[in-house]
Amino acid sequence: MGHLDARTTTTRRLRRGMALAACTALLGLTACSAGDEAGTGDDGAQEPATATEEQSGGEQPSDDAGPGDDAETGDDAEVGDDQATDDQGETGGDEGAGDQEKGDPGAAGERTRILLVTDLGIDETSGDGAPTLANDDLAALLAEPFGGTAECADELLIETGQSAGCDGPTSPDDTAPTQEWVASTVAVPHEDALENGYRVALLFSTGTELPEEASELTQENVMLTGLGQGSMFGAEPLGAEEVADATLHTLTSENAYVPVAGMADWSEVTCENGLDFEEFGTTGCTAATAEGDSWQLHVAPGTFADGDQGLLVGIGSPTDV
Repeated sequence: MGHLDARTTTTRRLRRGMALAACTALLGLTACSAGDEAGTGDDGAQEPATATEEQSGGEQPSDDAGPGDDAETGDDAEVGDDQATDDQGETGGDEGAGDQEKGDPGAAGERTRILLVTDLGIDETSGDGAPTLANDDLAALLAEPFGGTAECADELLIETGQSAGCDGPTSPDDTAPTQEWVASTVAVPHEDALENGYRVALLFSTGTELPEEASELTQENVMLTGLGQGSMFGAEPLGAEEVADATLHTLTSENAYVPVAGMADWSEVTCENGLDFEEFGTTGCTAATAEGDSWQLHVAPGTFADGDQGLLVGIGSPTDV
């Protein structure tokens, strides 16, 4: 029995050892199996991208595209600049043309300039008919106030209603361009009195002919005088009352081109309309005297050759009223 118990005990120990070994083996297999499954899972999983990979994998502008876009933008800018330059050039050209037209003598809107010459240097009482003024003498009368030279194509018969064309200066400045003038024979009051008739004088005006609106100034029964009233006179159109006041001042001034202050006791002037100095034409006025006489007047804007602004007044006879 003792041997049996010993073998039984030994057998039990062997079995336990084998069982432990088997368990150990089984545990190892299980652990390996779990490790293999974990490894398989790691192989199937997607690893996180690095910063470099994220940059490479993302959509980034290519180096070729960047400069290309910049180059196109630069080309567009150059085209825009060229277009702007062309537009500015065209605009500048138009403005230059406009300035040139404004500075051109005789351009639209420029005032008609006038020159009243009362001393012709000829004898009107020779009795041999109306005298004639040679073209050189006519040119000298036009040029004298400017200290320059002028040219007239024809001689001028000194009787009312005659005219001749000339070319002469409009300024004492030698570099200023010359301009066409027309010389018209007109009448001015006799030195003694209005009732004693008239003397022949010359009215030079810029342009090729005296405007039709001012033709009354050349009538035989209309005698001219005038007076400058300041460089700003007529800068704006004048109303009828302003024209009347300035006309009365012309008639009563001792400084008029042909003074008539002592030829009548001028007391009042009334005018039908005002005057615009941009248009050389006459407006009708009536002058009354203290004696009760009335004189028909033809009043025109006077842009005189010396640069002064004033009025040119044509005095009719009392029978015109």
